[in-house]
Amino acid sequence: MAEHGVAPVPENYALWYRYASGQTPDLNQALDERVSDGLPIDPAAVDELRERYLNDAKLTAVTLDTGEKLNSELNQIIEIIESSSGNSTAFGHSVREASAGLSAKSTPTDVRNAVKSILEASRNMEARSQELEERLKATSSEVTELQQTLEAARSEARTDALTGVANRKAFDETLSREISQARESGQPLCLLIGDIDHFKKFNDTFGHRTGDQVLRLVASCLNNGTRQSDMVARYGGEEFGVVLPSTTTEEAEQIANKIREAVQSRELVKRSTGESLGRVTMSLGVGSFRPSDESASLIERADACLYEAKRNGRNQVRSELSAPAGAPAGTPARAPATARAMAG
Repeated sequence: MAEHGVAPVPENYALWYRYASGQTPDLNQALDERVSDGLPIDPAAVDELRERYLNDAKLTAVTLDTGEKLNSELNQIIEIIESSSGNSTAFGHSVREASAGLSAKSTPTDVRNAVKSILEASRNMEARSQELEERLKATSSEVTELQQTLEAARSEARTDALTGVANRKAFDETLSREISQARESGQPLCLLIGDIDHFKKFNDTFGHRTGDQVLRLVASCLNNGTRQSDMVARYGGEEFGVVLPSTTTEEAEQIANKIREAVQSRELVKRSTGESLGRVTMSLGVGSFRPSDESASLIERADACLYEAKRNGRNQVRSELSAPAGAPAGTPARAPATARAMAG
């Protein structure tokens, strides 16, 4: 931080702690690229990095703030209920007091006075009830708004800021949940792992801003090529994951090829100049759920199928049905990613 002139304040320490811990690989990649490109790490850049990669910290802050406000609103609701109860008691007391003075010997004047007292108590009760109802409506509206704020923050914390699809945290949670459901229901489940071909070379040639444009384009193709029940996520760097519930291997291959063809068909144009940058391609691997699977083993096989697609020429889809016999299952979980990093 001192080397790059970053102010030693708590919010900056949080960012660099996350970098040093390696908990957010995309953050490390973004910072390393800025350093290697000679770009300044000024306050604006630090703010952008914090906004993009520390969404979970933001969610915590919003949650705490919302919790305090909800607690305040609930206290107001309790006060309204207690006040309403007190008003009812006072009204009942007024009615009983007015009635107690009446008997068979009461004069018309006594009756009029009693009725007058009861009517006055009723009007006071009505006015107070209306006031309490308005307060309760305002409080209920505030609670609804706070719930919406919390839900928006939660959604943001599970979304990749650059591409708008789910982030790795959301991907991990969804895959684990879908595996449990598939195991219980006996329904098929497939996982796509896709990687943009030669992305590093593209980045080095045209710059990281254009690379970001490519990532957004691919994310759009993934969203358009999947169903509402599917879940698209940025798995890391130029890798994307798609969780496909209730989907057979053959159906997953069809979806993957649809995505691959959509990516290949899109011509890239540099926004600043209108210059055509050609096209990019994508390779995808399809992993199919087995009853013994946990997230890691399913990811491993999808990852290995992706490596086969890369090794055999890129711009293609490989599944456990189409890959060479034994290749996915026999490949160590991280070996494919290492090989892909070298091959692009």
